[in-house]
Amino acid sequence: SRGRSSNRRFPEEIKERVIRLYRDKYYDFGPTLAGEKLLERNGIKLSDETLRKWLMESGDWRKARKRKTHRKWRERKHHFGEMLQMDGSHHNWLEGRGPELVLMGCIDDATNKIFGRFYEYEGTMPAMDCFKRYTGFYGLPMSIYLDRHTTYKSNAKPTIEDDLLGRKPMSQFERAMEELVVEVGHANSPQAKGRIERLFRTLQDRLVKEMRLKGIKT
Repeated sequence: SRGRSSNRRFPEEIKERVIRLYRDKYYDFGPTLAGEKLLERNGIKLSDETLRKWLMESGDWRKARKRKTHRKWRERKHHFGEMLQMDGSHHNWLEGRGPELVLMGCIDDATNKIFGRFYEYEGTMPAMDCFKRYTGFYGLPMSIYLDRHTTYKSNAKPTIEDDLLGRKPMSQFERAMEELVVEVGHANSPQAKGRIERLFRTLQDRLVKEMRLKGIKT
C-alpha cells in the first residue's frame, strides 16, 4: 500500500469547506472547540488532531507553548434585566423521532431565569422571534450577550459610506437591537457566555439520560 492514499482520507472538498468555515465562523476558536462546533452546527465530524493538522497546514493555527494565562472573570449582573444571554443549540432534541431542531435559549445573567423555543434553523428570523417572545414575558433587557455567529454579528467589510460616517457594518439583528435601544455585546469565547452554554449542556445531559432509560440508542 506504499504510496497509496489512505482509505480513511477525507475528500479534498471537505478539507476546503472546513477551512472556509473556520475562517468565517470559528477563527477565534482553538482546534478542539472548533471541532465541537463543526460537529454541532455543520454536521462535520473530525478528530482534534486532523483538524489541528489541517489548520496548521493552511496557516490558520500554529502550535504554541502553553502558558498560564490570567482570565478575567466577568462579574454576574446584580439586577434582573441588566443582561440577557442568548444562543442557539443544535441537537437531537426529538430523540430521533423528527428532524434535528435548534433550541433558541435565553437566560437572564443575574437571576438565571430562562426561556426557550425550538426552530428549524439558527438565523435572523428565529433569533428575532425568540427575542420578541421573551420580551413579551419579561420586557426588554438593557443589554444582550451573544456569540459571533453571522446571525448576530456582521462579517461584512465596511463600505465607503460606513468609513465616512465612522460606523461598522451591522447584522439585521444588531440593527433591530439598535432600534430598541438594547446594547449588544459579543463573546470572544464560549467560556465568556458560560451560563447559556451550561444550560444547554444540562438539558442535553437530561435528554440523553431519558433516552437511555427508554432504551433509545444515543
